[in-house]
Amino acid sequence: MSKERIQELEEEIEELSIQLSDMLCVALLLSGVKESCMQEALDAYIEGLDEQSIEYGVNEILQNIEQLKKTHSQFFK
Repeated sequence: MSKERIQELEEEIEELSIQLSDMLCVALLLSGVKESCMQEALDAYIEGLDEQSIEYGVNEILQNIEQLKKTHSQFFK
């Protein structure tokens, strides 16, 4: 694979990562996270993923948000 192609793929991965992060922010906002607590909520969400080591599908995302509500209620309205 050429260096140019590798560079293109790395840029695509970075763009997708940003989009995924934005979509997670939207999900957290819709679930009631205060905007002022967004970064802390994101960090706690990601830490929860590391601890649980579960598959990452729609149901698991919803379960993780519900768990976040229980363990970090201060982030929510």
